[in-house]
Amino acid sequence: SANVPTTLALQLGAAPSFGELQPSVDRDYTASTTASVLATTGSAQLTVSDPDTVATGKLVNGDYALPSPVQARGVSAKGTGGPFTAVGGSANPTPLLNFDGAVNDPAVTLEFQQHVSVTDALRAGQYSKTLTFTLSTTTP
Repeated sequence: SANVPTTLALQLGAAPSFGELQPSVDRDYTASTTASVLATTGSAQLTVSDPDTVATGKLVNGDYALPSPVQARGVSAKGTGGPFTAVGGSANPTPLLNFDGAVNDPAVTLEFQQHVSVTDALRAGQYSKTLTFTLSTTTP
């Protein structure tokens, strides 16, 4: 006989960057990073959320936030993802990928999109946001 312990493990790659945002240009900026997912459970879901209750899901620069939220999606040959969706708060995390069974997937891509409108006022300096990624299960 043999035993496999219940394991949920998520390893994220380098922090993604949208690069330099251009004022007075209507554009969707993209960024991505990699992730590795390991789940010995009967199912697993990868979600993303913004724990900040001010300007939830939006890139911020000091006390200024971009008008449009960051959107995210997960891409994996072993999981089911969806289209770009706005990043929600801690009480309403955004689903990125669903795995229907045990999975060992070292090739997950996490993609992000940030829209900037031609009329958006951009403040000089760095915009950023810390997001929380969670791998969970409902079927042990």
